[in-house]
Amino acid sequence: MRRVESITELPLPPRLKRLLAAGIWPSATGPSMTAQQLHPTIAADRVRRFAAEESLICLQPPPFPTVAQEKAAGGAGDFWERFGALDQIVPEKALIIGDFGLGSDAPVILDFNRHPINPPVLRLRWGPDRQNDWVQGARDFDEFAEILGLPGGVAQPANAVDRAGL
Repeated sequence: MRRVESITELPLPPRLKRLLAAGIWPSATGPSMTAQQLHPTIAADRVRRFAAEESLICLQPPPFPTVAQEKAAGGAGDFWERFGALDQIVPEKALIIGDFGLGSDAPVILDFNRHPINPPVLRLRWGPDRQNDWVQGARDFDEFAEILGLPGGVAQPANAVDRAGL
């Protein structure tokens, strides 16, 4: 069983913990976000169910940072201030669990400000004139996992989602 890591005190949803432990969700040892870009683990039609204009999703390996931690790290320049729609979320309570691939600049988060135990899954949607907003794609992590075709925590090969055509 793999160790579930987090760099925050926010509680990971039970299903995410099970997916990590079963080796279905990417671990700290891989596949990396870049590797997922080259070899997607989620079928494009499943991604479009979550975000109609997207065809690729990369799942963040642990440890999962908050938006506040990413912003403080400074590696993204002024991205968060200019494009992150920070007035719509509480960065300290927004846990990054993925994005839509290199260059998308569109993180996927668990929004613990909206619900401290069973947070909805939001994504940053780019709007006209860079008027971005956070939109809810799933009411909680369980629904997010269902949309993407991730199993309920039963161990199976990492590429089984693709082979099953889900």
